Amino acid sequence: MGLEGAPPLRTPSLWKLPQTITSLTINTDAVTLVQLRDVMAHLPSLDNLSLSGSPIPVDRSTLSGIGTTLRGRFGGKLQLRDNCVHKDVVDLLLGDPTGLRFTEVDICCRQECLLPTARLVQACDKTLVKLSYMITSHGKSHFSIQLAES
Repeated sequence: MGLEGAPPLRTPSLWKLPQTITSLTINTDAVTLVQLRDVMAHLPSLDNLSLSGSPIPVDRSTLSGIGTTLRGRFGGKLQLRDNCVHKDVVDLLLGDPTGLRFTEVDICCRQECLLPTARLVQACDKTLVKLSYMITSHGKSHFSIQLAES
């Protein structure tokens, strides 16, 4: 986690994290989407993912053609907050060649994030057992839905 606007102490792409990590929480205010992708790509056991904040904008051409792909299991819980329910973040997750198998998706975002949310939920349609979705505006909850398989 980092402070908004403060540069990270070290570039996240250079962090040496154990490949046995199964859960990752990142405040994207301190990293670019490319750095996020690079960190996640080195965690083959990643099951649970929690992202919040607003990823630092990058040139869209840096997101494709680099050859770094995600390798996580992605079968646990996905939690997205703030501006992380964004087309680029969703495209990054949906780019996993093995597919997403999250069993729980918890999203809190603005109304315009409905389409990216629907794409994520659809990608997990065979494994999803719990969905929590909340729409906010000016810090207040305006709509909330929770679905769970019984």
